[in-house]
Amino acid sequence: MIYIQDAANLTKEELRTKGEQLEQVLQSAGHSEQEKQTELMDYLNLLNAQRAADVGVWFSERMLERVSSAFSAHPTVDLAVDQLYACMLLQQFHQMAFDPWRAHPAIESCVNAMLLLEAEGRWSDCLRYCQNTADTYADARFWPEALDYAMRAHKDVKQLLSQKVTVLENGELLDLRDSAFTVCNCALHTAGGVTEEMSEQLQEDLGAETFAAVLFEAQDANDDIITDPVELTPEYLAIRYELEEKIDEALEHERGYYDFCKEYWMAKRLILRSDYGIHWKSPATLNPNSEFH
Repeated sequence: MIYIQDAANLTKEELRTKGEQLEQVLQSAGHSEQEKQTELMDYLNLLNAQRAADVGVWFSERMLERVSSAFSAHPTVDLAVDQLYACMLLQQFHQMAFDPWRAHPAIESCVNAMLLLEAEGRWSDCLRYCQNTADTYADARFWPEALDYAMRAHKDVKQLLSQKVTVLENGELLDLRDSAFTVCNCALHTAGGVTEEMSEQLQEDLGAETFAAVLFEAQDANDDIITDPVELTPEYLAIRYELEEKIDEALEHERGYYDFCKEYWMAKRLILRSDYGIHWKSPATLNPNSEFH
């Protein structure tokens, strides 16, 4: 048993030690599943309380690697669920660290687990994962990927509603309008926008009048801030991950502080021009009457 509820202001080394102890518990046959879940939640709550994002990334990466290896050897539904859960933890801690794009390789490694759960009709598990992943990609401004997972989440909602499921275990109410709004919002940030095929499908799902209202709401939400359309080009999309790594290196891995966006945009503009020959304008330049911090 590891005791962490009363821990406060632990060093990173102490947090890692507790994480290693927890890993032994999670792999032990001498603990019940309830005990494992309780100790895992206690540890995750501790990391969240201490804003220990880097330790959280370290722990969830190790957890994901272990479960992924087991899934590759024996692709079962339970291991698929565990793999997606570990990936969601990793996404959560990358978001806490203000580097959500770094979850991208892990998300790609979990596609087979997600497809297995879809094939098995585990729509609640799929929905939670796809919603979370769409949010992570949206935070990273990886909009085509965000759209893909938003559309998957919308499909999951339809499947659940067709089975008369209207409320998830966590109390979340299922509403096709909400998932359709996310689809439209993500699509409006891509080069293709809300396509004719997408519109036809959403009209079929919602009805023409409701779809029109959802689309208007999404368009209205996207009218506030102008961004450079160069971000929609194939040349830009192809280098996003590498670009973020270079910006992070230029800013010495510091993120999330007041006025961070201004230094981030300056580094981004210089790197895009010098390394890729791409001329990019920041939101501050394109929205002179808006304030950014």
